[in-house]
Amino acid sequence: MNNAFKTLTFISLILITCGLSTASLSQNASVHAILQVKGKVLVNNKNWKKPQTAFVGLSLNSDDTLDIPAKASVKIYCSDLSIWIVKPGKYKVSQGCPSSKTVIRLPNSNNDTLRPVGKTEAALAKLPYLITPRETDIISDRPHIRWNAVPGAAYYIVKIETDGFSWTNQTNQNKIIYSGDRPLQPETRYWVTVTTDQGLSSQQETEVGFNVSDEQTKKTVLEAVEKIQKQPLSPTEKGLILAYLYRGYKLYDNAINVLEELVNQGSSEVTVYQLLGDTYLEIGLPQLAKNIYQKGVLLNKE
Repeated sequence: MNNAFKTLTFISLILITCGLSTASLSQNASVHAILQVKGKVLVNNKNWKKPQTAFVGLSLNSDDTLDIPAKASVKIYCSDLSIWIVKPGKYKVSQGCPSSKTVIRLPNSNNDTLRPVGKTEAALAKLPYLITPRETDIISDRPHIRWNAVPGAAYYIVKIETDGFSWTNQTNQNKIIYSGDRPLQPETRYWVTVTTDQGLSSQQETEVGFNVSDEQTKKTVLEAVEKIQKQPLSPTEKGLILAYLYRGYKLYDNAINVLEELVNQGSSEVTVYQLLGDTYLEIGLPQLAKNIYQKGVLLNKE
């Protein structure tokens, strides 16, 4: 697990340095996740040169194979929201995780919104750039909006707008809840601008916003969340599964909230830090991704 995390983090940090965002290689595929590993379990795929040692948080597809020696076992959370406890033997993932009813999936495309060239971390620290909801889909019509706190700013003016609609409010904090009379509409793109009392604007970084999901997606996700919440999972297991679920529907804002809570609670599972860093990259926040990756690396050394 240590080597796998270091490799993933090294690749991610290279991408940050180059100003790139990680891309999903799947085509809307089912994703199953390893929650527990006892003993040395090997995972293989026909496209790999050699098997990989299983670790908590490793995502699997239905074509992967498992080699579980005597006295070892692995706990897998399947894309249909079922749990598979796998005992010694050799198995294809599809034997225990049917893909006929996929709820958790990988997104079939990555957000390609990149930070404009030339913006250093020092320059960004002086701007109220949007953190959440940023280049994400959301299922709430009353989103919590959060941005970078600018040193010396007395207050912020927040604007949400789309064709034929605009909402503006003022706050002295770096967060606010949308409280307009009109609920945000499904299947609609909204743009967010944050401006300080000194005239510094989030648009000096880049123009960003979010999309409100359709009603069917909202229904599907909320039903899945309700089922997951009732299952006998540890807080870390539940958080990882919810993050995978949200990411599969491009609900990066929800995924970030779940993973940040685990980090704030002092999670010792390095996969939490890797997945949070990956999600920051998805929405164009490489500076936050770098910080969380580094925390994961330090944790991994303990």
